[in-house]
Amino acid sequence: MIMSGIKKFLSEAVFYPCSGLDGAPIRFLAKRFPCFVYSDYRIDQESFAVTCKTPGLRGYRVGEIHDLEFRLLFGESWNDIRRHFSFFIRQLPFELKDPFAASAHFERLAGFGDDHGPPSIDLMFVRCEAITTFLSVFSNRDIIPGCLAYIRSGIGFGGNYSEFPQMLALALRSNRAGLPQFMLFDEMGGSPDYGDYLSLTDNYAKIQRWTYETEGYGRGNVTLAKRTYN
Repeated sequence: MIMSGIKKFLSEAVFYPCSGLDGAPIRFLAKRFPCFVYSDYRIDQESFAVTCKTPGLRGYRVGEIHDLEFRLLFGESWNDIRRHFSFFIRQLPFELKDPFAASAHFERLAGFGDDHGPPSIDLMFVRCEAITTFLSVFSNRDIIPGCLAYIRSGIGFGGNYSEFPQMLALALRSNRAGLPQFMLFDEMGGSPDYGDYLSLTDNYAKIQRWTYETEGYGRGNVTLAKRTYN
C-alpha cells in the first residue's frame, strides 16, 4: 500500500500540478519514474476511476483502485486545509466540497516488454488545489518529488489565476529539501513569451524533447530537463 511507504513513494514520484487526466508524463517518464502524483481540483472521483479503466494506460491493466485517507495524506482535515491555505483555496472558481485522494496500480500486460515501460506503475490522484497539495503532501514532510511535470497550467481561459506560475515557483523554492532534480515542461511553461511561464525552468538543462499529439490541443511538445545546481 502507498501510505505504508509514503515518503519513499513521494521522493520517487513525478508531481503533476493542474494535471487533469493527461497521460503525457506517464507516457514519456514511466521508464525513469515508477510512480506519479497528479493534483487537479476539476476531476471528480468517478471520472478518475473510469479513466483508469477506459482508456487506461496503453499496455497496462489497472488492478486495484484505493481510496486514501485525506487527513492521513495531508496531515490535517479539509477544514483545517481550507483555513491554513485560504489564499490558494480562494482562487478556485467554485467551492470544493468533495476533495479526495485515491491511488491506482497498473500492471504491464503480457506481450509488452521492458522497452514499453516498467512492470508496474502507481498513480496517486488528489482532488485539491495544486500548490496546497504540494505544500501539504511534499513540503510538510521535507520531501522533494523526483520530477515536476508542468504542462498547460490553465492560465486564463483554463480557469487558473494569472499568478499561479509565480506562486508555484515560490512554493517550490520554499521547500527546505530543495528543488526537484528533474522537470518536464511544455513550450508555454518554458518560455517567457507565455503567461504559463515558470521561471524555474531557466535553472534546468534540457535532456530530451518529444513532439506528440496532445489530448485536445493538437500537436505539442514536452522537454525533460535536469537541475543544473545542487
